Amino acid sequence: MIRLFGLLLIGTVVCLGCKPPAGEVDHSGKTETNTTTTPAATNETLPPPTESTKPKEEPAAEPAPMKEMPEAKPAEPPKEEPKPEATADEATNEIDVDAAAQPTPADSVEGLLDTTSTTEEKPAPEVGAEMKKPEATETVAVEAAGPVEVTLSPDNTLIQFVGTHVGDEPKPRTGKFGKFQGTAKADGGKLTSVAVAIETASLDAGITDLTNHLKNADFFDVRNHPEAKFTSTKIETGEDGTTKVTGDLTILGNTKSITFPAKVTVGKDVKLDAEFVIDRLEFGMDYSPDKVHKDVTMTIKVGK
Repeated sequence: MIRLFGLLLIGTVVCLGCKPPAGEVDHSGKTETNTTTTPAATNETLPPPTESTKPKEEPAAEPAPMKEMPEAKPAEPPKEEPKPEATADEATNEIDVDAAAQPTPADSVEGLLDTTSTTEEKPAPEVGAEMKKPEATETVAVEAAGPVEVTLSPDNTLIQFVGTHVGDEPKPRTGKFGKFQGTAKADGGKLTSVAVAIETASLDAGITDLTNHLKNADFFDVRNHPEAKFTSTKIETGEDGTTKVTGDLTILGNTKSITFPAKVTVGKDVKLDAEFVIDRLEFGMDYSPDKVHKDVTMTIKVGK
């Protein structure tokens, strides 16, 4: 019963809420429009709320790091461009051809003429004045006080000999040596020693037949005795200033002591000039003494 009463109550409420149908005329003369009243919404009749989908916001891109700007260089001053030289045609246009053809006056050339006033007084030359002459100079050789040593070679030394024939026609024959080496020493301005070794095969007499004869066994016998030498053993100065050289001379393997005078000058180097005679027979060179003199003249020059 109660359920029935409730249903009736609900139907009554629904009917009271309904409006008259459309098209009916109101007694007041007004026409109502067909409008329907929407029932009140309840929690049961309301549709579930819809969520509006919004676009996802993308994270903003990070700004790119700023690059360091290069330091500004100070502006260089503009270079001055060389002015173009005037061409021949331009130069011709600037020069007065007629004036250029005329000779330049002498007085316009600097230094060509003396432009000083003629009225200017110049100092008079001194009486008896003469041009000064350069003083005479004299080169003085400086002698070396310390030890001096000179290497002897064909470049600075001459070793020469002269032989003659017996009879009215001596026909002197000169020979010299082209290869040798040695030393000359001095100290305190005086010669102290001389030594030289000679290659006998370097002998040259200027005539081929004579040179070959002197090299064979009759004279120097160069095949068996390829070397001749001299070594000083004593050197002294005489009263007249001449130097006496004493030493051992070896020829053909025979050594004999000889002494000869020499003119010696000692400075930055050593100069020696000597001429003396030796007896070839004393050294075993005994070929035909009746045809060729036993005496042979020797000439030694150091610093030629």
